Order: sequence, then C-alpha cells, then structure tokens
Amino acid sequence: MSTEPSQLVDEPGRGFTTDAAAAARVSPSLYNPDLAPIRREGRRWSAYNIFTLWANDVHSLGNYSFAIGLFALGLGGWQILLVLGLGGAFLFLLLSLSGFMGEKTGVPFPVMSRISFGIRGAQIPAVIRGAVAIAWFGIQTYLASVVLRILIVALAPSAATLDTNSVLGLSTLGWISFVALWVVQVIIVSYGMEMIRKYEAFAGPVILITMVALAIWMLSSADWSIAWTTPDSLTGVDMWLQIVGGASLWVAIYGTFVLNFCDFTRNATSKRAIVAGNFWGIPLNMLVFGGIVVTLAGAQFRIDGRIIEAPADIVKEVPNTLDVSGEPIAVASTH
Repeated sequence: MSTEPSQLVDEPGRGFTTDAAAAARVSPSLYNPDLAPIRREGRRWSAYNIFTLWANDVHSLGNYSFAIGLFALGLGGWQILLVLGLGGAFLFLLLSLSGFMGEKTGVPFPVMSRISFGIRGAQIPAVIRGAVAIAWFGIQTYLASVVLRILIVALAPSAATLDTNSVLGLSTLGWISFVALWVVQVIIVSYGMEMIRKYEAFAGPVILITMVALAIWMLSSADWSIAWTTPDSLTGVDMWLQIVGGASLWVAIYGTFVLNFCDFTRNATSKRAIVAGNFWGIPLNMLVFGGIVVTLAGAQFRIDGRIIEAPADIVKEVPNTLDVSGEPIAVASTH
C-alpha cells in the first residue's frame, strides 16, 4: 500500500517520510528510514570518501590471495598488471554508471531493484545479495583472523599453546581471533553508514601505507630485485586465455558491488565526486594493488623459489615484532 503525495512530509537529512496517519497504513518492509531517499542536503560522501571505500575494499586479504594466485597459475608480473588493469577499466565504467543511479535517486539497492522486479520480487535479489555478503564477510574475517593470530603469537609467544589444537578447523587461538574481529566489525556496522564513512576515511590510507611498506621491506630483503616470472610461466594462447579469464574473474568478484553501489553513492555529493573517487579508487588503485602483489610474490620467489599464497605467509617471516604489530587486520568487505 502506498501513500498519497500530500501525506508525505520532509524530514531533514533523510528525504521523505509519512505523517502519523499515513504511516499506520504503510508496510515497514516497503518504506522505513533505511529505505527512504536521502536529500542532497544530507549527503556527505565526497570523492575522497569514495576513494577510501575502494582503498579498503581492493586491499583486502581475499583480493591479495586471488591476485597472488595468478602468479602461481603461471602469469608473470606484466600479465598480472594487465589482468587488473583490464578488469579495473571495465569496473570503472560499470560502477560509475551504477553509482549515478544512487546519486540521482538517493535510494538504496532494495528500492532500486523494484524497477526491474517489482515491489515483492525485489526481495529476491535483496536476499541473494545478503547471502553473498554473509559469505564474503566470513571469508574476509577468517583471512584477517589468520594475520591477527600470527600477530598475537609474535607479541606473546606463550599464546602458541592455544594454537596447537583444532576445533571445526580452527585452533582455540584461531577462534578467539575470528570472533574478536567479527565482533569489532559488527559494532562498526551497527552505527550505520556515517560510522562506516568515518572508519574508511581513516583506515584506507593506513592500509595503503602499510601494504606499500610491506612491499618495500620484501623488496629490500630480495636485494631490490624481484622475479617477474616463474619457470612454469604461460606463453602464447594459454597465456592470453588466462589473462582474459583472470580479468573476468576480477570483474566477477565485484559483481554484487556493481548492483548495489547505489547503497553508497546515494550519499554522494555529486556525479563528479563519484567519477573522481572511482577513477582514483578503481583503475589507479588497482594498478597500485597489482604492483604490491607483483612485488610480494616476485620478491619471495627471488629469495627462496617459493610461491606464497597470501600476505600472511610473508607476515610470518617478519623478524621484528614491532613491524608485525603494524600489519593490517583488514575489516571484512561485504561486496
């Protein structure tokens, strides 16, 4: 059931809401403060905020594991950069167009999807999106908990006694790390989009600086020289098929983000802010991400011929516990 236009009243910073009489006849699943359009006067996401959104999301442990895996699959340094460059260019186009919808209407994905699926049908993609988000939340939290577990053992060696058993695939220390990060993230998210904006504005630069510092440390450990390829590197048609496949998978990773980017850009101050934030945060930031990946994987291979699986493998090798304590414990990014 919907309300008449005359029953809508302006609510500063949010958009529109219903008066008391109309509210009694409106289903809260169809209209509530979270689904209401946001007025332009209440929007605070600048180009910098959109950039830091990507700085946090791209530089996640899950993405590093994926990109380093390309090295293990036989792609060299320039091929990995090409994979991420092609994927980044395509994502920049898709996410800019998707972001414009949120900036123009001020409504989130569950409301936007009603255009295609109808009022009730829109609940289906919303539920599917939620299931994917839960899966990503768990994956990213687990990967971050691995780094936290290593950090704890490095700073408090006696904690290693809690890391010898296995309960449903994780040690006692592993479960403590996982649950601790899970709780921290839930607390941050529970305060809403404004808290997420503030957190990412702080965490984005910290993650970038930390990962660049780790790459420089690895480069110095490899005598400022890295291996751009492995003996099993692909060539010819197989190489190009892997490049196209890798770029496609990189885009697929952000498939749900392409759909629900309006959840964030409904808070954007302008289309210019979306384009600028996306430009610095997607193609350029992804190339920086690729450079870090190539440096980490290539330096480790140069040192001992070993192909790492994730940054956690390198964190284990950091000899100084002060340096380890500075490693990023990535907050899970729920695409």
